[in-house]
Amino acid sequence: MILITGATGLTGSAVVREFVRRGRPARALVRNPDKARALTAVSGVEVVQGDLLVPDTLAPALEGIDTVVLISSADNRMVEAQCTLIDAAVAAGVGRIVKVSGLGPDLSSPFRFGRYHAQVEQYLQAAGVGWTLLRPSQFMQTYYREAPTMLADGTFAQPLGDTRLAPVDVQDVAEIAYATATGDGHASKTFEITGPQALTMTEICEVLSSVVGKPIRYVDIAPEEKRKRLLDAGIPPRFADDLDDLFRLRRNGGPESRVDIKVFEQLGLRPTSFAEFAERSAAVFQGTSEPEQLWASGWQNADVSVQGSGSGV
Repeated sequence: MILITGATGLTGSAVVREFVRRGRPARALVRNPDKARALTAVSGVEVVQGDLLVPDTLAPALEGIDTVVLISSADNRMVEAQCTLIDAAVAAGVGRIVKVSGLGPDLSSPFRFGRYHAQVEQYLQAAGVGWTLLRPSQFMQTYYREAPTMLADGTFAQPLGDTRLAPVDVQDVAEIAYATATGDGHASKTFEITGPQALTMTEICEVLSSVVGKPIRYVDIAPEEKRKRLLDAGIPPRFADDLDDLFRLRRNGGPESRVDIKVFEQLGLRPTSFAEFAERSAAVFQGTSEPEQLWASGWQNADVSVQGSGSGV
């Protein structure tokens, strides 16, 4: 049996859906059962309540588990939470942990969560348990949050200059997580995961313009202006600082600017292009659907595919 943590978040829910699509039973660890109602209604998913920061809640969740897919929120206690899970998994006799990390983890990274992921990766590798590291680039789904502004004034303002990014579809990451958690030959390996193209923000806007049906213009703004806009929008100062660090890292040609799709080739998978993602998500970018509705539709389709033909979605 495989345990998936962070099962109600963007990445975790995508991984759970992939297990459902494949007809493979999984156990989903959730902190708040009220947020997991969609999970409890799906055949093949066992929902258990637990908190990565409370070790006593993890032992029951880990009973009978041979592999953990480790995902958690990016917050102030991320390192503590993930290391607590690692300790509990070792104590429970878990054979392997597949950690979903981030691209470019480094103890000296200017980006706080780059440092955090590096700390957890090092802890996991020294913990005495089998491990696999997945390092995805920026998720394509992060562009959802820009849809209201794009629709309102036809602009997409970011402090990224002519930087290129190679965003990846979170559904592709879920497929890779499934393959590495259930297949053989992936122990003690690190997989970097990007999309198939490195695009400028102008090129991103060209794709979104075709989907939205109106021109979307990229506006390059200073990092200081972006931080001010984030604060004005109610983003907490610490998180605004984190985003400022990340934007500056990307603007200077960070690790997300290069394409690396070797893992897709190794696993026999095909990466989703940004154009394909945008077309699939057209209703969100056109303002006629919320991302949550796409997720709900994904659950319905996954459930049908397992109970019906089994051919997937």
